[in-house]
Amino acid sequence: MKANVIAILVAAACVLAALLCGCAAEAEPSADAAPQSAGPSAENPFDYEGPPDVLGSMGHGIDLPDGGESVVTYDGGELNIPYYVTGSGSGKNIGLLVYMDGVPQSYRIDGEGEYAYMHIFDLQNDDEKRRFDLSFVPAAGSAGETVRATVASVYYPRFKPDMVNSSGYGFYQGAVSAGYDIIFNADLPEGGASAPADVLLENVAVSNELMTEEFIERNLESGGLTSGGQSPLDRLDTEVLTFITYDGEKVYDNLDMTGRDAVRVAFELCGAPGTTFKVSFYADHAPLGDGTADCWEITLEKGKAARVEADVRVSELEDITTFYAAAVAVSGGGRSEFLKSSSLAFVRQGGSGAETSAPPAEALSSGTPLDLSEVMDGSVRALWYGEGGEILIRKTDGLCLYDLASGMVLAEGALPELTGAEYFPIESGFCAVGAAASGGAASVSLGAGERGETVCVFLDSSLAETGRLSLADPTGEGRHIMSYAVSPDGRYVAFSIMDGGIYLLARDGGDAALLRTVDAGHREENGGLALVTSMWFGEDSSRVIFAGGSCFGSVGIDGSDFSCASFENFDAQGAVGYAGGKLFFNENFFVASGAMAVADMSDLSYTVFRHSAQEGRGDLYVSRDGGYFITTAYDGGLTVRIYGAEDDGLRLEYTITDDNSAVFGGAPNVVLMDGLKLCLVKLGGYADVPAKVVVLSFE
Repeated sequence: MKANVIAILVAAACVLAALLCGCAAEAEPSADAAPQSAGPSAENPFDYEGPPDVLGSMGHGIDLPDGGESVVTYDGGELNIPYYVTGSGSGKNIGLLVYMDGVPQSYRIDGEGEYAYMHIFDLQNDDEKRRFDLSFVPAAGSAGETVRATVASVYYPRFKPDMVNSSGYGFYQGAVSAGYDIIFNADLPEGGASAPADVLLENVAVSNELMTEEFIERNLESGGLTSGGQSPLDRLDTEVLTFITYDGEKVYDNLDMTGRDAVRVAFELCGAPGTTFKVSFYADHAPLGDGTADCWEITLEKGKAARVEADVRVSELEDITTFYAAAVAVSGGGRSEFLKSSSLAFVRQGGSGAETSAPPAEALSSGTPLDLSEVMDGSVRALWYGEGGEILIRKTDGLCLYDLASGMVLAEGALPELTGAEYFPIESGFCAVGAAASGGAASVSLGAGERGETVCVFLDSSLAETGRLSLADPTGEGRHIMSYAVSPDGRYVAFSIMDGGIYLLARDGGDAALLRTVDAGHREENGGLALVTSMWFGEDSSRVIFAGGSCFGSVGIDGSDFSCASFENFDAQGAVGYAGGKLFFNENFFVASGAMAVADMSDLSYTVFRHSAQEGRGDLYVSRDGGYFITTAYDGGLTVRIYGAEDDGLRLEYTITDDNSAVFGGAPNVVLMDGLKLCLVKLGGYADVPAKVVVLSFE
């Protein structure tokens, strides 16, 4: 397991360490101010190969003498709070943010040096304590008041991606906070010491509005159940959930600000009714202001989403800037005192360390990844073949039709109300087939057909819905729908049912027609076929291609010319794809000898190819036109191999790595465009894991 997954445990360790006080050998590591001066680093602390242990730990707290009490008083002038930080492993790079009553607080170390909003500590040895004074004139408070001070430690704040070896840090740059009450015995002096906030915000707006269905679906229902069996909606009475968008979109890795003057950032909070937060926006660990304030207060209400949004003048930022939002609780019963959004890299291409725009595909050498991050962002959920060089991109909030040849977005549309939909390219559009949604939940699982209905939704080239067709068991006995396919001309839908057969349904109406009875009683006359588990249409829409187990064949759309064959020297798991007159099969999982098979549907002949034992076990994909097949194998990274379907010749081998090993947790989504010689591999893009799309060229 890559330790960047375990980086989350660093935060857990900090919570415990922040509660511990005691004595240790004193050391004198450095404490640097003005962390924004730190440039990008090629050494990524979140990318580490090792055993499944905690990557590191860090802690911080008031440095109390033995038997001392956690009481801090302000008696005027500059306040000095004895403090310490400690860490081990990769947790020895620590940056502290300080707040007074939720207001960002600039400070200095040991009463010396410049005031800054973050000072970074680079510890030299594991588990040693760095002792110092947090020195500042409080930003809030007056005599007779008790004011809450919040100190948050950010994990590895010095790191910035160099956009070559790494491109982001996301939720791994977490933070852990501790809170202390400060008793004021004196008023604040006039014109207290402070570092000014950078005035880079405009049009700041604060709102608290009822959660819409779209907000709930996008933020609170898409992640599924937690380990405790609760959905995000169930947790809103006691917990606070946060979400951040950039120009209305969720972004997980980096944001290209090349040529842009401003970006609209919206930080949303919901849950724990009655809790009041003060929200700040940060660039390179320093708060941003609008000339009148550098934080904004908002109180959470039941059933509402609180939002603080602003235009960030990105044209005035450095070429690579760390950006995030933070919220500090100042009253109420929420469990979290300090909340931080994921860190995001704001990147200006052509600047220091940033990659320039990707060259055109024809200029790339084999295996060179293309940068399509503008359209292939973290919200991608699935990729589907379209016509020619087009691909259909399903995102969390809609559909996008993209032309790889021209690099243009051709159309955008809403997601059909289906669960687990597959998208079939048809003339001048697509057909989505999936389980009908009822009350916001799936009525059936994809292809199961146990209850509810399976629905075909037809879309035109603009991705607008033009019609629907419902699939149902023609026997009326409630048998399972096992598989389905849509003809390329869009006129027919074929489907199979368990212990029934193959049926054809015309889009323009009428009852489903039985093309072939397929069940255990007709196994012999069907060439050994007893169940159809996958289906396709031939290129001219005149024949239905089918497979079940080790059997495969075709039948005309009028039920004539049925043919079926089976393998003699290959143990098939099942067919994984059809294109270019060829049907592709992976090997039985329990055999795993590395074999796969290609069947020619013109004469039902087949060829078996044999590769390494790591391949052919379900990780087999077919190119759009059938000229190539792709295998994938995971061993710390995902190795993609592209082969020619005619000669089994290896065209490309490329290993994809990522700092976030969670992206490898699900099966990859692979599409390959024969003519353009481009292979797209989508990783992640499920639950809370952002998608990563790698675009490879090959010869």
